[in-house]
This record gives sequence, structure tokens and C-alpha cells, in this order.
Amino acid sequence: MPPRKLMLIRHGEKEPDEGGPPFGINAGGERDKHSLSPRGWQRAGALVAFFREAWAPHVETPDAVYASKVGAEPLLSKGLDVSKSLRPQETVTPLVDALQPPGGLQTPYAVGEESQLAQTIYDTEDGVVLVAWEHDHIPPIARAFCAGAPQQWPDGRFDDVWVLMLRDDGTYAFEQVRQSLLSGDSPSTGSG
Repeated sequence: MPPRKLMLIRHGEKEPDEGGPPFGINAGGERDKHSLSPRGWQRAGALVAFFREAWAPHVETPDAVYASKVGAEPLLSKGLDVSKSLRPQETVTPLVDALQPPGGLQTPYAVGEESQLAQTIYDTEDGVVLVAWEHDHIPPIARAFCAGAPQQWPDGRFDDVWVLMLRDDGTYAFEQVRQSLLSGDSPSTGSG
């Protein structure tokens, strides 16, 4: 049985592509261009209550959490290598630590392996699934479940949640929800 609900998020904020401040830092506070910026770490912490308390429309506490693993081969997206990013995992690690889902943080696939991820989720999950991924590669995951899902994640948006809900007829409905967690996040909620 396919998942009842699939929620997709972009990883938290990162250092600018030009490499200037605010810099990415790892969990130990050391500078790392593959890690979240301080604002990204703030978002990762805020997502714990957002998904655990689930106050936003269509958002539920996930039963399973997936994120991209670091890829073995370079993968360029808009001229940048996205294969080494730790940001998707860092974004959901505080949530996984708080919820302790049965499978822990699942990272079976790297960016570029979206079709394999979608098939695994479809074949093995039947509850509520959360996926944190690189934004340019989120649309193929969404469209594997819902042909009407957007073809592009908006550049510069870190505060969206794409929610795909299983209908009685076996198709998925799409909703776009704003997190509205940090200063500067959009306060509105709406359909995509």
C-alpha cells in the first residue's frame, strides 16, 4: 500500500553560492560549506515542534523520515556540486532525534536517485512520510506521486512544505503549506 501522505521539504538555509557569510557550519560549529548556515540550524530546530505538534493544515507527524545521502559521484545543479551536501540530513536530524521513528533517519539514496527513492517509498511505506532533499530535485519525487505537482521548487524558498495526500481513488492531491517558523518566512498558506 502506498503512503497515506508524503511531505517534502527543502533542506534548511545554506551559505551563499558565492561562499560568503553567513557560512555553513557543522554540528560541531566548524565551518563547512556542505552544512547548514546558522539560520538553517535554527530552522532544523524549529521543525521539531512544527512536525511533532502538527499545527499547520495538512501537516502531520511523520512515521518515516528520509533524506538524501552524500553521493559518491559529483552531481552538478546550476553549476554547483550538490552531491556532497549534508544539509538534508542535518535539517531533519533534530526531528528524528525527538521522534525516534522505527527506521530512524533513512538515507538509502543520493540526489539524482529520485525515481528509486519514490519507488521505495511507494512500495514500503503506508503512513506519513517526510522527505528532506535538494530543492531542484524535489519536483521529480512529487511528480512520481502526483502529476499535477509543480515542476520547479522556487529558488530561495526554504519555508515550504509540499504535501501529497492519498485520495480514495488512489491518486494524490497536492497542497503547498508555509512553515512560518522564522522571521522572514511567508505567513500565508496556499495551494500550489
